[in-house]
Amino acid sequence: MESSTTAEKPTTLSGFTEQDMALGAVKLSAMEPQDVIKKYQINSQDTGSPEVQVALLTRRLEILTKHFSTNPKDHHSRRGMMNIISQRKQLLSYLKAESVQRYRNTLSALGLRK
Repeated sequence: MESSTTAEKPTTLSGFTEQDMALGAVKLSAMEPQDVIKKYQINSQDTGSPEVQVALLTRRLEILTKHFSTNPKDHHSRRGMMNIISQRKQLLSYLKAESVQRYRNTLSALGLRK
């Protein structure tokens, strides 16, 4: 019987410790991207439509926003967040140019502009 010298950290269902989740170190759990894709996909084979990409970026931004409430001086992550915002903005402008109805549906489904 082998005993470990270090105490094991309690993990959540997604395999991350409570401390990791509290610090915002977790980007997305293993199941979360699949859930977001299933919710916003156009058909069963769709994984890369603008709607899905915007939904995934929005979810990452929500997680980063929570991270910044506890870590206001994390300027390196803030720069990454600004890149994500820019990427989402470009995807939304593309979607608006392609189909205004899909653009409006995406905005209302994600609760972005009021």
